[in-house]
Amino acid sequence: MTYKDIKSALEALNATSKQLEDAYIENGGEVTAETQELEAQLAAITDLLEGEGIDTLGRWLKSKEDEKATYKAEKAAAEARIKYVDKTIDFVKVAIGQVLRATGREKVKGAFYAFSQYTSTKTIYNAEKVDEDYLEAATEAARAAGLPGYIDVSLKTNATRIADWAKAHEDEGSGYLSVETSETCKFTKPRTAKEA
Repeated sequence: MTYKDIKSALEALNATSKQLEDAYIENGGEVTAETQELEAQLAAITDLLEGEGIDTLGRWLKSKEDEKATYKAEKAAAEARIKYVDKTIDFVKVAIGQVLRATGREKVKGAFYAFSQYTSTKTIYNAEKVDEDYLEAATEAARAAGLPGYIDVSLKTNATRIADWAKAHEDEGSGYLSVETSETCKFTKPRTAKEA
C-alpha cells in the first residue's frame, strides 16, 4: 500500500460515510439492504486504513526517523573529524614554524607552497571565573525582576568585548583575559585557476 492508496481510501471513507448518512436520512433512519451494504463497505475501508494503512504510515515514519538519526550521527562524526583535522593543521603549522626557526629561515618558498614564520597570538577569557563572579547576582536580579524559575540565566561575553570595556573603564575586567601565543607559520597555497 502506498500513500496514494491511503489517500484514495480516505476519500472513499468520506464518500461512503456521506452516502450512508444520506441513505439513513432518506429512509427515516431505517436499516435497509443499501445501508447494510454501505456499512459493510465502511467497515472494510476502516479495517484497511487501521491495518495496512497504519502500518504503511508507520513504516514511512520509522524510515524518516531513522534517516534523521543517520544524518545526526554523520553530522556528529563530521564535526569530530573537523576538530581532529583542525588540531592536526595547528600541529603541522607549529612543526613548520619550528623547522623555519631551527634553520634560521624567515620564509621558505617551494614550487607550490610558501611558508613564513608567524607568532600566533590569541586573547581568551576565563568564562568559569566570569560565571563564578557574576552568575549568581545576575540570576538573583533576574528573579527579582520576575523571571520564572523554569528559565535559566546565562552570561554571554567574549574577549573582545571585555578588552574594549577594560580600555574604556580603567582596566576593569582585564583580569579575566589571558593571551596565548604559539610559534607557528603563515601558509600560502597555490592560487586556484580562474574559470573561463
